[in-house]
Amino acid sequence: MTSRGKLLTWVERQHKDQLVRKTTLPYIHHLKAVAEMADVDPLGYEIGLCHDLLEDTAVTIDGLHCALLNFNYSKAHALVIVNAVVELTNVFTKDKFPEWKKSVRKEKEAERLATISPLAQTVKYADLIYNINWMSTFDLKHLKKYLRKKKFLLKVMCKGDGSLYRELIQSLGSVN
Repeated sequence: MTSRGKLLTWVERQHKDQLVRKTTLPYIHHLKAVAEMADVDPLGYEIGLCHDLLEDTAVTIDGLHCALLNFNYSKAHALVIVNAVVELTNVFTKDKFPEWKKSVRKEKEAERLATISPLAQTVKYADLIYNINWMSTFDLKHLKKYLRKKKFLLKVMCKGDGSLYRELIQSLGSVN
C-alpha cells in the first residue's frame, strides 16, 4: 500500500464513528473531498486528509508526526504536513478563550489565518469550498451570514493556490 493509502486508512480510523453534520456520511467523505481539491499543491492531499485531526480526534502533534514517519513520509515532508495541520487548527476556541465573545474569537481567527503559509491557505480554500456546498444543501438558514464572513476572510487570506482561490471566490458569489 502507498504512503497515501496508509495515511487515508489511518485518518479514517481516527475519525471512525464521526459523521458529516446533518448527514449519514462518514466524516472521511469531507476529508477526502478537501484532500482531492487541495492536491493542486505538493502534500496538499495529505494536509487535507489530516486538517481536522488535532481538533476532532485524540491525535496529538507528536502522534501525527510519528504516524507519517511510519507511513514512509520523509522527515521533511512529515514536518511540512504537521506544520500545516497545526496552522489549520483553530487557536481562538471557546475552551481557551471563554471570556471572549464568539465574534471576537472569529475575528482573531481570521487575522491568524491571514498569516498562515500559502500551502495551508490552499487547504483552507478547499475546506471552505466544501463547506459552502454543504451549507447550500443542509443549512440555507445560515448561508448568507456564513458567506459574508468568508468574503471578509478571503480579503486577508489570499496567498494560496490561485485557481482554488478563484473557484472559492466564484462559489461565494454564485450562492444566493
